[in-house]
Amino acid sequence: MMAGYRFNKEEYFKETKAVYSNYPTDVSRMEKELDRLQKENPKASSFQKKTWIYRTAARDAEVILFPSSPFYAEIDTGREQNSVTASFPPQPGIGCWLMKQYPDFVDGYGEWSGYYGKYGVMNGPQFMDAAHHYANCETILKYGLSGIIRHARMRLEEKDLTDHQQDFLKCMIDVCRSLQRISERFAEKAEEMLKTEHDEEHVKALKMIAVTARRIPSEPAETFYEAMCAIWFTREMCNALDGLGFAVIGHLDRILISYYERDLKNNRITPDEAQELVDCFVSMTDARWNLEADLPGGTNADIIIGGCDKNGNIVYNDISRMIINSYKKYHFANPKLQVRISAKHPDEFLMQVGELAGMGLNVLSVFNDDVIIPANQKQGKSLEDCRLYVAGGCQEICLSNEVNSRAYTYLNLVQMLNGSLYPEYWNDVFKRDGFKFIPAANASDFEEFYHIVIENYRNELNFFVKKYNEYGSWWKIINPSLFFSATMPSCTETAKDVSEGGAVYNTDNFAAAGAGTVIDSLYAIKKAVYEDKITTFGHLLKAMKEDFRDDEILRQYLLHKVPKFCKDKDATEFGKKVMDDLAECLGGQANYRGGKFEPSLFAFYSYNWFKNVTIATADGRKSESALSRGVNPSESTENINIAALLDAIKTMDYTKYPGGAVIYMDIPLMYKTPQPSLFASVMRAFCENGGSIMDFNVISRNALLEAQKNPETHKNIVVRVCGYSAYFHTLTAEMQNEVIQRTQR
Repeated sequence: MMAGYRFNKEEYFKETKAVYSNYPTDVSRMEKELDRLQKENPKASSFQKKTWIYRTAARDAEVILFPSSPFYAEIDTGREQNSVTASFPPQPGIGCWLMKQYPDFVDGYGEWSGYYGKYGVMNGPQFMDAAHHYANCETILKYGLSGIIRHARMRLEEKDLTDHQQDFLKCMIDVCRSLQRISERFAEKAEEMLKTEHDEEHVKALKMIAVTARRIPSEPAETFYEAMCAIWFTREMCNALDGLGFAVIGHLDRILISYYERDLKNNRITPDEAQELVDCFVSMTDARWNLEADLPGGTNADIIIGGCDKNGNIVYNDISRMIINSYKKYHFANPKLQVRISAKHPDEFLMQVGELAGMGLNVLSVFNDDVIIPANQKQGKSLEDCRLYVAGGCQEICLSNEVNSRAYTYLNLVQMLNGSLYPEYWNDVFKRDGFKFIPAANASDFEEFYHIVIENYRNELNFFVKKYNEYGSWWKIINPSLFFSATMPSCTETAKDVSEGGAVYNTDNFAAAGAGTVIDSLYAIKKAVYEDKITTFGHLLKAMKEDFRDDEILRQYLLHKVPKFCKDKDATEFGKKVMDDLAECLGGQANYRGGKFEPSLFAFYSYNWFKNVTIATADGRKSESALSRGVNPSESTENINIAALLDAIKTMDYTKYPGGAVIYMDIPLMYKTPQPSLFASVMRAFCENGGSIMDFNVISRNALLEAQKNPETHKNIVVRVCGYSAYFHTLTAEMQNEVIQRTQR
């Protein structure tokens, strides 16, 4: 039986705040040790150098326990408190030490991406996705570190391996041994703290750790509590030491239910005790991040519930309900709750999720299995694997056995269109890389014009693919990821690191912003220039370049007289053609890890980043106005409501976007009047109409205006900024105004 642990949120958050107020400590001694090893072993491989990081941490890094929590994974490696996200450019801490040994590469990529970023073509802070991965904790649960070591040793005995492959397996084993030592140190720390601890609840938690940390994650998990410990330890050790960010905590209700039911059967746990553990587990992200202070952002951490298992059986169980109960009780701002639904899910599940949405927690994303699973199957992935997809960070789709670089470079589709409209200017911008646009303005008809535009998109995207394949190939040199690889059984089988293509699936996505703005702009050119001949091409281009300064009548015509995507049938059907053609351009190219690029339409906050460097557009949008979000219509489109958005989805085929196509659903309701049946109906219609991913933002504009005026009395308001959630009062004035502007009254 368990110790009867009871979670105290206030006490736990007080403990973490005290620790993080002096965090991180000085880790220069560990860094000097790594520098010494490098000096003494100049011919060491990147794999060997990575083992030094783990060995040094196992010996010297401080392990930290919070007496109010029975979970253990906090280790002081020098990383900052708010750091479960990107780790490139190299962040503080020894986890990024190896990357810091390559300053020429770091600076060279920064200069190249910064150049195109200055012109608003892209925003690419990372050369590969260093933030949104999933360390497959199910491998740790099934085999434990000991089992992984055993399998790697067996693979080493086979005679088909190169020296490089042998080096990889030996170093992966070394890393797993270091992690075993770190876990033992947590047990030793708990035993030490028990000598002076008198609080009854603290003693319970520390005893649980003292017993469990000597076994987990070294051995396979057997109990509900052990499984939760292994999941958290796996993700946090990857975050702290593997030089990457691991957004996905896990598909918890699917993974944990068998452990819970077995414990219930054997009288090892009660439902109330399990709920207490879930409450603590879900709280740990908010506890680590200083979100309620002046941090204008959120974490990229997320939990997945719902969906199905590998055989297609619907997942909705006691663990699903416990996780939902935790959010209802404590109103966590993070981790984000990614809910997988389908036509087969019961109304009860949708009603429970709908209740969360109606409360205005705004941490919710909804994923349609009936679209996302077939979308990934179309890419040649097995049905069983597709059924086990997770979603990391914002809304990025990733299979459990997939390494997907997906949220690392954001492309401005609107600026890319401008390359077709103003080729002389943009050819000069791109001449450093020898790329040229085909002029489109002299086309004889719209079909020829459109063909040139799509050809330019295809060519420009292929240019970016080539450059990112060149930069991405450095991953295996500057940061091979050995523990991440250990969680992927295929890496042991192939004797390849994840950075070399060791995962079963190796995918890239460019995140593309402004699709709705592009659709409306192209349709406006079709109508105003080619069909209705309201203006000439030259006149329109000049007006756009001058921000419609002397052409307000033309702008009003473009805004209000030309049909709009998601509002008018003809424009929406035209939008489907554009979406389909963009999907072809955005996917299919080979990447450097033996996989390929896949289409994706999610934009994070790039739709707002790009606004100041993107001139006025043919849909009537003025410069310095935000681009469209995800697959939403342009922000200037009038009379768009829930029904209009849901109806427009029916026209699209989002199975062509396996990386996800996100629609943002802003609903002007307050938490005081939750209407779960309304949100359940919206989710059901979203599925039936063929949507891919949907974010809820449930808040009224008046409430936000009041919170902006009196932030001290409205510190509990959480808004969905884009792919992440944040406390409204922590956002910059510009971000607050952007959220207010798109929020209905």
